[in-house]
Amino acid sequence: MSTARLIVPLLIAGLLWTAGAAAGPRTASGAVVYSRGTPMILHSVTLADLKENTHGVCTAGFTFVIKNAAGPNNAVNFLDAAQRCNLKVIYHFGDTVDESTGTVYPSRVPYWVDLVKAHPALWGYLSVKEPSWTGVSGSEIQSLYRAFKAADPKHPVLALFGDIPHFGESVNPYTAGMADVVMVDWYPVETTNGSDTIYLSDGPKWFAKVKSVVEAKTPGRPTWLEVQTFKYLGTPTHKKQRPSQSLLWRQVRDGFNYLKASGIAFQVWKNTAYDTDQLRDRQMFTWMKTLKSEVRAGTFQ
Repeated sequence: MSTARLIVPLLIAGLLWTAGAAAGPRTASGAVVYSRGTPMILHSVTLADLKENTHGVCTAGFTFVIKNAAGPNNAVNFLDAAQRCNLKVIYHFGDTVDESTGTVYPSRVPYWVDLVKAHPALWGYLSVKEPSWTGVSGSEIQSLYRAFKAADPKHPVLALFGDIPHFGESVNPYTAGMADVVMVDWYPVETTNGSDTIYLSDGPKWFAKVKSVVEAKTPGRPTWLEVQTFKYLGTPTHKKQRPSQSLLWRQVRDGFNYLKASGIAFQVWKNTAYDTDQLRDRQMFTWMKTLKSEVRAGTFQ
């Protein structure tokens, strides 16, 4: 095998290693096993809030931020602001996926990638979000992955899957050639009447299923978890309730224990469709910082 053919796989492996266990020793805290260097990932922080360091978002010690690119100029400006905040960016380009129709546009990927791939604040790309709900097929996820890797073989590609009870099945397929990092979301904090709080207890079962599918299809592929910090009462069923501090901890604990998560993302910094988000709920953001600090110290339980 030529030296050139070895460089790219080793580079990608190095990126994934930096994002996971190599960033710190494996730490056992009671029944919980995790890495002190586990990436702690923000979602949808605005450019203005990065510039203003709102709630101390730039100095809180988080690792990455997932961001939808709002436009060519914004894409570069956001990377500049993230670099000043010591955050790495995982970019999602809405122009490459029409979520209303489930249509993907791999031919549009090179344009967006070329805008950002040389920037030192870029960590990688998010190709799809919850493809089973938007109607994006397995072959379409693979086509986007190929397009990203062709345009930029140096940076990892993530895919975010919802509907984890059906992960790996025909309605929510997963196989090789879709992602370098598999991220799933599970939002278990709900209400039956708008004021009580229940916790959906099937997460560990579905996490174990996700991990087994990933290991069977793509052995060694990292799995990350996106947890719930928001409140949303916009639908008549499965109403999402604001987690307490203990329920935020429980979500992350379940992710470490059953998904073997090597990255934790927090949904969401700002979304005006929700009743609360991290921007409007400073207490929640403070809890997130505390949780992050406990993971870093190896004291999270």
